[in-house]
Amino acid sequence: MVMDNNPDLSLLYRYQEARRRLAVCAKQLAAEVEGRQKILADLEERVRAAQRATEQLQTECARLQRENRRLEQECQDYEAQLRDLEITLYSGKISAPKELEQLQRRIAAYQTAKAGREEKLLNQLYLLETKEQELAKAEKQAAARQTKLTAAAAEVARRVDSLQQRCAQLEKEVAELERALPESLKGFYQRSTEALQGIVVVPIKDETCGFCHVIIPPAVLEKVKKGGSGVILCENCGRGLFEQK
Repeated sequence: MVMDNNPDLSLLYRYQEARRRLAVCAKQLAAEVEGRQKILADLEERVRAAQRATEQLQTECARLQRENRRLEQECQDYEAQLRDLEITLYSGKISAPKELEQLQRRIAAYQTAKAGREEKLLNQLYLLETKEQELAKAEKQAAARQTKLTAAAAEVARRVDSLQQRCAQLEKEVAELERALPESLKGFYQRSTEALQGIVVVPIKDETCGFCHVIIPPAVLEKVKKGGSGVILCENCGRGLFEQK
């Protein structure tokens, strides 16, 4: 509790400390806002990268599905043509050796073509299965990154809101204390704050300056104890002194 021998200096000290807390809070808020932009930008880029990977895999899977349908249709067409050729072959209508040879060559060519399509289709089905597995993994990763982004944005917003409320409270406290300060002390603070790095008045601690810790001469200490309207300065650091317990 501050003694009543110089309540105005006590008030100035509270004003000074409130301003210092406000400065710290404002700095934290600025850092949080700047950090939020970087953190969220990084996470957003990760989400976009995962979405791009998902879209590419979706496109590749769709292409493979179309290609497989085409190959299946070609296999069915070759199967139908082979049935027709075999019907003709065993119908007994082909008697000329040359015509028979041509028919057999056509059947062999269709069988080769059909076998090639079937082999390619099997390879593509395996590739499609692999791509679909990659797609499922990519979709899961994209969803996880989006969840992380949403959670991070909410957490950062919570911290920013908390700091904004704290700054608003401190601004109100500073304004109330400033209105209560005598004009002389307000002027003293304004003239001294820049040179003294925002600490213009300090309490005495064990008969030493609360800032520079130099022992206060007895005569100066006595003046501080008597109080009054003036500000007694530390002879070493130039800050105002007051006694508290």
